[in-house]
Amino acid sequence: MEISLRKVEKSDWDYILNLRNLEKFRDNFYQKHTISKSEHYQYLTKQEANPNFLNWIISVDKKNAGYLRILDSDVSIIVDEAFHNMGVGTQALKIMEKEAKKLGIKKLIGKVMIHNKESEKIFQKNNYKLLMYWYEKDLTNN
Repeated sequence: MEISLRKVEKSDWDYILNLRNLEKFRDNFYQKHTISKSEHYQYLTKQEANPNFLNWIISVDKKNAGYLRILDSDVSIIVDEAFHNMGVGTQALKIMEKEAKKLGIKKLIGKVMIHNKESEKIFQKNNYKLLMYWYEKDLTNN
């Protein structure tokens, strides 16, 4: 099994949107709503000009297997469900770290929702340390 990363191209945007909008993954994001194609394309178009935004498609044997991005040192990773429990996320993160070092990035942060045990394992296996709990209260519903 050959795991690699390739830079995202505009032709990948729909693939990323589909992954992001799957119910299983949507629950792992801070904003849980379904993203429209228009919203997604506007966001990625804006980020193309951002020097602190890097993104890749994860490939397994040249097949799309997920998405990985850095935004201002914050790492997000989505591994397609067909490739879960195969070490794909762990390896992809290691590969991405080497790329980040080449680009002069000195620190990466993985923000993981408490219930997202799969991502938690990926970061732990890559020696990320838990440094903070984040407590939040929505005052609009009280």
